[in-house]
Amino acid sequence: MQHRIPTPFGRDLLIVSNGFAIVASDFVAPARAPAKAGDALLVEAGAQVRAYFRRRLRRFDLPLALEGPPFRVAVWRAVAALAFGEFVSYADVARAVGRPLAHRGVATAMGLAPLDLLIPAHRVIGADGRIKGAGPRSLRVRLAAFERYRTPA
Repeated sequence: MQHRIPTPFGRDLLIVSNGFAIVASDFVAPARAPAKAGDALLVEAGAQVRAYFRRRLRRFDLPLALEGPPFRVAVWRAVAALAFGEFVSYADVARAVGRPLAHRGVATAMGLAPLDLLIPAHRVIGADGRIKGAGPRSLRVRLAAFERYRTPA
């Protein structure tokens, strides 16, 4: 089941659920017709995404189905736990997952993060404070600017 949520960035966030956890999320071209959520988990995900864009949500609280090598999953879980407006370096994440010299591995994991927005790759920045590795279609720079504008109370 899936649900499209409009965002202020001109793209929808498409969220896919297996009924128990979120299995995918991706920024996609906006739909012509609004899509209705297919299950209770997607209804909750939609409510949380809308609260995020109103700056009323500190962090997402949704079950995420994360598959991959243990190191990548640990990185994704650590990043998913970051609060709105909390920015950390790749080295900070490496230390948080117990692999202090693995900042390049963290960068690779973030480049492969499977859940747009729900694993907030835009909150992981280079040591110089800038967004690194964002492709031309990425919303990471805009999401970081959105969070830096004003953090929620």
